[in-house]
Amino acid sequence: MRTNNTDDNEWRFNQRPTRWYEWLLILLLLGLAGGVRAGPVYKCTDAAGDVAYQQLPCSEQQQTRLVEIDPAPAWQPSPQYAVASRSDESDPRRAHAAAGSRRATEPMSYECHAADGQVFYRHSGCPHSIAATTLATGGSARRGNRSSSSSSISVSSQRVTRDEACAQMHRAGAISRAGHEHDEDVSTYDRNLGRDPCR
Repeated sequence: MRTNNTDDNEWRFNQRPTRWYEWLLILLLLGLAGGVRAGPVYKCTDAAGDVAYQQLPCSEQQQTRLVEIDPAPAWQPSPQYAVASRSDESDPRRAHAAAGSRRATEPMSYECHAADGQVFYRHSGCPHSIAATTLATGGSARRGNRSSSSSSISVSSQRVTRDEACAQMHRAGAISRAGHEHDEDVSTYDRNLGRDPCR
């Protein structure tokens, strides 16, 4: 037996598959809704000083001020960062250039070599020469007293990273290195004030 129920026909009508042009129309409407530009907004202030922002004009009892909202900024691509990719690491020329640029931004210190074999480290640069010291003869040599002579010893320098210089100055046994007394080390006072270049 066939029934003529309108609710049943409507239910069957809503169960049909959506066609391609209907999907296209839905996507087009969604795209238009996403690209809606901001319009003017009314700032309404009543007698009590309460402020309301709305799309419709204010009533006659309220002070009205039209506020224009700037459109959203245009889309821009993401910035390119100077990070070495895996392809850069495989190319030795690019890897060397990247290491050079990293080295240029790192703080540098100096390894100073005196002509008599003393080695010391400085952050601000090596002196051109240091005063020559000789151990005094006799009993004062046993006590470690030194007397300075009038001659000087030439010093050459080599750039090293700040981390390497700090590690050499503060390593265990650095006091036995000839020339450690010429290291550029900060006082405890400066270290407590945060002026230590090794931190």
